[in-house]
Formats: sequence, structure tokens, C-alpha cells
Amino acid sequence: MARRRGRGPRWLATGRAVEPPEPLPEHEVEAAIADGVLIARFSAALTLKNRLIVASIRDEVPFSTEHAAELAREVLESIAAEQDENALHAVDVIGFAESDSGAARHEHDYKLRDLELLNARRRVYREVADRLRLDADDPEYVADLVEQARVKAWDDLSREIESRLDDARVSAALVVDDEYLRDRDERMRRLREFDLWHLADQNYGRRTARR
Repeated sequence: MARRRGRGPRWLATGRAVEPPEPLPEHEVEAAIADGVLIARFSAALTLKNRLIVASIRDEVPFSTEHAAELAREVLESIAAEQDENALHAVDVIGFAESDSGAARHEHDYKLRDLELLNARRRVYREVADRLRLDADDPEYVADLVEQARVKAWDDLSREIESRLDDARVSAALVVDDEYLRDRDERMRRLREFDLWHLADQNYGRRTARR
């Protein structure tokens, strides 16, 4: 915490002037943008994977590259819109910080001395949003994203099927009597209908929880 004594804010504990922060090097801002794009693209691949699983299992929509590409563009636009919202929030924070030259009471209490950092964050959000929209307009990138998501979706489903097969092997020693045979069709129906739907819901739930 700081107090004013003479010109500029001073720290209460020492009475020393609050020094302005070091200028942000351009390469650090560029690195932050690159990291933001990388994280956003990774998130897009996972989100698209989940949507493909939900579309295939729960909604019974056959896989097609055209439909998957449409979903991919929707996902990229959704994440870009989130970055737009972050940039707008940064603008609001900048507005408050511009009129307050005191010292921060906590890490989110931004002041005039934090303007360079806040402007850098706003730039990162906007750059990430712009690049995601460029990705959405690039058929080659969209096709690559669809393939990444398709492979990830199949890996998830394959692991689930293998797990079920392992459970079946453990149960192989069970006595197969008339009651077992009568109930077999119902068990298989439940496996297809409920277990795989549960997998789809789990994947969809993870995506919506992160939004």
C-alpha cells in the first residue's frame, strides 16, 4: 500500500516512491501472442473432438468432412469471441486504471503504472482472436483441425471399447445359463445406448464446464 507525499505515490512501509515498471520488451509480447494462439488452437482441437463424439453417438449424425469442417469453424469463432470479450474487459480495466495513480492493494488492483501491461494483454487477446478467424477462413487449416479432432475422438472411443472388452474377458468365467442368454440382448442394448451416451455426455460436459 502507498501514500502520497510530495509528487507521486509512495510506499507506506518505506516512504520510497513507487517506481514505474520496466517497459515490456516487444519480443515478450510477441511470445505471449504465440503462446495464446497455441493454447487456443489446442483448445479448439479438444472442443471439436468432443463435439464430434456428441454428434456421432448422442445425436446419431454420421461423420462427414463437410459437417466436421462446419463445426470446426463454429468452434474457432466461439473461441475468438471469448478473446474479444477478454479484450473488452481489458479496455474497461484500462479505463479505471488511467484515473488511479496509487499503488495496488492486491494483484488485480490495477493502477496507472500498469497501463503498459494492460494494453499488452488487450493486444494479445485481439491478436489471438484475429488469428483464429484467419484459421477459420483457411480451408487447409480447417481440414487439418478436423483430422486432429477425428483422430482424438477415435482414440477416446477405442479406449472405451477396449475397456469394455477387458471387462468382458474378466466375466468370461461366468456360467452362461438361460437367464444370462435372455438378458444378453438387454445388456448389449444398454452398453450401446447408455454407456456410449455417457461417454459423449462426459466429453460434452468437460467442454461446457470450461466455457
